Parts: sequence; C-alpha cells; structure tokens
Amino acid sequence: MKQKTSASSPVRSSAAIRKPKALRAGARLGVFAPASPANEVKTKAGLAELARLGFVVESTAGNSAEGYFASSAKERRAEFLRTLTDLHVDGLIGLRGGYGSNYLLDEPLVEKLEQPKCVVGFSDLSSLQIFLWQRRRWVTFYGPMAAAGFDAGAGAPGGYDEESFRAATSRVDSGWTISLRGHTRYALGTGYARRDFGAGRPGDETVSD
Repeated sequence: MKQKTSASSPVRSSAAIRKPKALRAGARLGVFAPASPANEVKTKAGLAELARLGFVVESTAGNSAEGYFASSAKERRAEFLRTLTDLHVDGLIGLRGGYGSNYLLDEPLVEKLEQPKCVVGFSDLSSLQIFLWQRRRWVTFYGPMAAAGFDAGAGAPGGYDEESFRAATSRVDSGWTISLRGHTRYALGTGYARRDFGAGRPGDETVSD
C-alpha cells in the first residue's frame, strides 16, 4: 500500500543527500521568477553579470506580471518545472524574492523531480529550497539572484561576493575558505561601543563616556 503524503511531508532522514553538478564556464542557467516581478534595468544588469561570469543565460522571467506576482501561479509553476526538467539547463537562478513561491508546490511536482540541479536564491525562494530538501534531499544554495545581487555587481554595495559564489557552485573539493572583508561597525549600548565585524585590528574596541 502506497503511503499518502502531502507537499509539506518531510522526506525520511535516512534518504541520501543529492548534490547538483558543479557549474562550469559555459553552463546554461535558467533565470526563473517564482515570486514577484523585478525592475527591467536590474534584470538586464543581472543577466549581463551572469554572462560576464561565463554562463549562458536564458530567461523568460517576469514577462507577464500580474500585480505583485511575476505572472500567474500557473505560468510561474510551468516555468519552474520547465527549468528543473530541461536537460539543456544546468542550473537555476532566481530573479528576485517577494511573495508567491509557495503557490508552486504540490505533490505532482515532486514526481517530476529527478536529476538534482544547482538552484540559487534566497528570500521568498527559501520555500522552494526547503521543499526540494525535504522531498528530494536536494542541496541548493542561499545566494544572490539576478535582480537582487548580481545586478549590483561583484563586491559592490548591494551586490555579491564572486569568490564565495564560484567556490560554492563550481568547486568540487571540500573545505574551501574565503577571506572575510568589510568595514568596522560599532554597536552602541549603555556606556560602551563594541566592534561587531570589520577590518579593524584587535584592540580597536573602545569604551565611551
């Protein structure tokens, strides 16, 4: 007798973890919009940045926005499923977050998931990533999206860290490290200031009056 499950049912903890293939130069990426639409200028900038990184990019994301959604739930689900199952697409990059990804999830979707692919995104896309982990044990990546990170460029304010993105999605060895970079920031409290994170030297913490 087949066990009845729902879209929210967790997979058995004993299921094997399934990792996607590494994204190499020339890999084809599908930019999909499961949630809200994005600014056209940001979208074009993000697609250009992905191309600069050496990827072949295809996108039909957000071509028929419906209010707060990039398109109807039916269209968004079809786009998500197409990029997941298209053998010519090596990985998926979210357009942006917002709201609406949860409407794409149901049991028939699970039955169509076979070969794991690299799925990158954050914000509202987290529901898709959790779904893929729970139901198929896919490893996905919390990272920049076309119009929310890639659009601003590598190392820029509002952008992303190119070194860590490449290490996470393209390298196959384990234990890689990156150098932390940033500015000194101070968290003010009652009668003191504390350095939370930054490039300052040890001992930079100061006590205020």
